[in-house]
Amino acid sequence: MDTAVAVGVAAVLAVVVSADQGGGAGVAAYLWAAALGALMFWRRRYARTVLALTILGLFAYYAEGFPAIGVAVPVAAALYAAAEAGHRVAAIIGATTVLTVSVAFRLLEGQDFRYVVLYEGVGHAALMTAAIMLGELVRARRRIDALTEQHIILEAERRLSEHKQVLSRDLHDSIGHTLTVAAIHTSVAQQEAVRHPQAAVAALDHVSEAVSQALAELRATVRELRADPPPSLRDVESLAVTARAAGFHVRTRIEPVEEPEVSATAFRVVQEAVTNALRHSDGRLITIDAWHANDDLKVIVQDDGVTADAATEHAGLTGLRERVIALGGRLDTGPALRGWQVSATLPLSTAAPSVAVLSAVQPPSGVDNPGRTS
Repeated sequence: MDTAVAVGVAAVLAVVVSADQGGGAGVAAYLWAAALGALMFWRRRYARTVLALTILGLFAYYAEGFPAIGVAVPVAAALYAAAEAGHRVAAIIGATTVLTVSVAFRLLEGQDFRYVVLYEGVGHAALMTAAIMLGELVRARRRIDALTEQHIILEAERRLSEHKQVLSRDLHDSIGHTLTVAAIHTSVAQQEAVRHPQAAVAALDHVSEAVSQALAELRATVRELRADPPPSLRDVESLAVTARAAGFHVRTRIEPVEEPEVSATAFRVVQEAVTNALRHSDGRLITIDAWHANDDLKVIVQDDGVTADAATEHAGLTGLRERVIALGGRLDTGPALRGWQVSATLPLSTAAPSVAVLSAVQPPSGVDNPGRTS
């Protein structure tokens, strides 16, 4: 995709260069067009740098006296890339700078005001605005798609949780009933063991039948519950994939946890924080860290954006806090040094492993800073 964009930009600029009526286009002008197109290879990772280099390259192109190619077409792709990556302000500043310098320079040369400002200026401004708006729309669409996918996952998990609660109630009711019956017949067998041995044997038969029925129901329920294992920190990569699809850069460092309940709770912390970033953050980077600190598991999820609703704690985060506290842990949310973060401390009952599974970065500085609310 990036190759196609780079080739397309270079081709369009080459066509514009060759269309110059003055016939002054040379090899250097085409090489300049190719260079501006080549910058598109890095548009996703370094969107602001590509935008700045494109603008500087455009100014240098005109300074060399090459054929006129306008100002909107050479920077349109870079403006789109910056807006798509979430750098709306940088894109607006870049477009404004290009238009201002171009108009001022041409007016100082004595060109007609109405032609420069009212005719070409309006057209260039419209094209640049369209490029920025298109980038914003694509970014918003990706966010919507990611949130929709996350909502489907959460809804499926909610239904699964409700189903498991129904199973647990049914298991409690059925086993409670059968064990009560077994207890009654056991008492009867004890009382009749000496006076009426046949009655005692019959009561023990009922006990055996009730216990067998309870064991069968227990095995069936356990098989159903085991069919869908709980999530763990090993599943964090699926959350990272969703965030990347929404336009975020995601960096993770995850250490393994052998305790299923702690690992599942840590996964929920990461899931809630990533979901909040998708919904509220205007940032571009999410870092996910989970590592052992003495006898605890530390989990920190941070993004570099600003949330519009930082003070609100809704049901999702409240339920998560209750779950963390139930394990004897602590959940903190609020502003960090850069952006927002959600951090949790979960106690471990087993010794921490000596070998860590690393993916990307070390824990951020200031790990005791609270993270953002949802």
